[in-house]
Amino acid sequence: MLIRILLFLYDFLRVRTISTMKSVAENLIDNLPNGPLDSYRRRATFNWKSLKLKLEGEDIVRFQKDLWTYIEKNPLFQQSNHKLTLDELRRRCSAQMDVLKNEFSILQAGSAFNYLFYYDPALVVKFGITYGMVPNAVFSLGTDQHNDIFQHLYNGDYIGSFALTEISHGTNVKAMRTTATYDVKTKSFIFHTPDFEAAKCWAAGLGKTATHAVLFANLITPDGKNRGLHPFIVPIRDPKTMLPFHGVTLGDMGEKIGLKGVDNGFALFNRYSVPKICLLNKTADVTEDGKYLSFMSENRRFGLSLGALSMGRSNITVISTMNASLAMIIAIRYCAVRKQFGPSQEEEWSVIEYQAQQWRLFPHLAAVYAMKIFSDNIFKIACNFQVKLLTGENKDSLVNEGTEIHALSCSTKPLCSWMARDAIQDCREACAGHGYLKVSRLGDIRADHDATCTYEGENNVLIQQASNWLLNQWQNVIDGKAVLSPLGSADFLTNAEGILRLKFKHTTIHQTMKLENFLEILQWLVCYYVKKTYERVQILKKGGHSEFTVRNDSQMFFARTLTLVYGKHALIKEFINCLQSSMWNLEEKRVLTKLCLLHAACVVEQSLGDLYAGGYVTSDSHFDVFLREGIMTLCKDLVNEAVALVDVLAPPDFVINSPLGMADGEVYKHLQKSFYKDKETFQRPTWWRELVQSKL
Repeated sequence: MLIRILLFLYDFLRVRTISTMKSVAENLIDNLPNGPLDSYRRRATFNWKSLKLKLEGEDIVRFQKDLWTYIEKNPLFQQSNHKLTLDELRRRCSAQMDVLKNEFSILQAGSAFNYLFYYDPALVVKFGITYGMVPNAVFSLGTDQHNDIFQHLYNGDYIGSFALTEISHGTNVKAMRTTATYDVKTKSFIFHTPDFEAAKCWAAGLGKTATHAVLFANLITPDGKNRGLHPFIVPIRDPKTMLPFHGVTLGDMGEKIGLKGVDNGFALFNRYSVPKICLLNKTADVTEDGKYLSFMSENRRFGLSLGALSMGRSNITVISTMNASLAMIIAIRYCAVRKQFGPSQEEEWSVIEYQAQQWRLFPHLAAVYAMKIFSDNIFKIACNFQVKLLTGENKDSLVNEGTEIHALSCSTKPLCSWMARDAIQDCREACAGHGYLKVSRLGDIRADHDATCTYEGENNVLIQQASNWLLNQWQNVIDGKAVLSPLGSADFLTNAEGILRLKFKHTTIHQTMKLENFLEILQWLVCYYVKKTYERVQILKKGGHSEFTVRNDSQMFFARTLTLVYGKHALIKEFINCLQSSMWNLEEKRVLTKLCLLHAACVVEQSLGDLYAGGYVTSDSHFDVFLREGIMTLCKDLVNEAVALVDVLAPPDFVINSPLGMADGEVYKHLQKSFYKDKETFQRPTWWRELVQSKL
């Protein structure tokens, strides 16, 4: 009830401040410095401060301002003048995490702490697992007997890690082989790892810092039966000495491509005994004499857990938005300053004026806004779902909602992480040679983001789970049953027959470039692909293929495409819903509508072949011409708005930490400062004698 009241107050206060947004924005948000970007800022048709305040909310903007002020003044967060070793990076990450918790009280910030991704993604990953994921797992999977250890984890007395994946198995959890055998004599569980392939791995904190782990192992009862994977909270290091307990082998996995402040590690157990209380026993337990107790059916437990496990994946859509936003800020500010060629030898244009450069950047900018609006909403939905679970609402009624959240997160987590990946790469290339410099930060953003395509479920595997849910809904349509979509992400499937009869009928660019048309097209594509995939599955089944083969051979060009189209529809639908809010003024709604149109048009342009092949458009309709002309027009219109649009997203220069993306646009002054501050810039190499000797 308390959480619900807080959520209500959050929404009420956000709406209440709309009438005073302009004055609040001017007082709360700092002015930007003058410089080469001024001409583009003057061309913007909207007030970037007002849009920022409405898009993010006053509480979030205030939190960011306080956070950025705090870390800029704290010496622990100053950028180092020399390259840090892996050990130094991890030490700094842990120290920063502690001061943010103890001095800044960041635990009270909720999801807003994700803005730290702008500063250092490793810090947020480490913090989120230590003070979020692990304590929450103990709280939600355990019972009253685990309150004490929950408090120790939440307070930071213990450092938690989350250990599910094994060296040779990640996605296929049923094949994991770490065991926890209950011993009646000692009233304890005996953990054992049969070989290195069964070692728990990739868990953040296992490498150097964790004292406890939420660990999933096969529970073996005294009768020898394997009861499947169950969660435990297991002590692994002595908090006083940081040495592993006897029977526990802990190792570090070494340097990664990115997220270097996170100490990912592996763990093996050699008949390691832990007390019976270590079993997190909300859904199942073992009595002292070894009798296994299950408190709900396997199907019910599975359906509810899907929604609960979706919070992490939903948050990755937020993370992807942050990473892509930071790259866009750097690239667009740089491209508005960088000048090359022009209509005459005496005049050079900013490269952002070129059509090819606009095509490289502006669709990604539109996608960032679409991701931001969607990710904030899906994360809130996932949080509300957790609240419903914890407040004792009818769990049977939550199964459908949980499975739909699971389907949405399994679709949009891959979609958004891939969209961000592509945006970051295009931003790097759009900044040409200077973008390849490490000081540009684009390479580090790319490396840190790369992990989002893998953790919390490898993208291509998650896609299959979402398509399974959609195929189940299609079976309901065929059987005349209700489509089970309480969140409305697929409720239009009920009218699939009518949607598939729709045809493109417009005869001008203006008629074509309307949001309702693109929403209709995306719904048509989802219906087209769910029917197409279902028919493919039926053909394979009739051919006598096994269930495994049927699933495997219906992915490429079928189920995979279906899931991604479903995710694209979800993003665009949420963007359109957001545009209906009364808080936007005319100028803000106009520019946001252009972004929504550009994103939708680019998504549809990627599916032109399907639209022609499926009969939605005919060869003489000129749909492709209208669509592409509309995209080019939108890109040209957004030249005036692009710098102000990234100003809306941008943190302070201290956080951006890129000479290409500073707010004043003085790219070359910042580059010179960056080059000159390194004492080795003007020194000969330490091995100069080798060069001299080679010439003698």
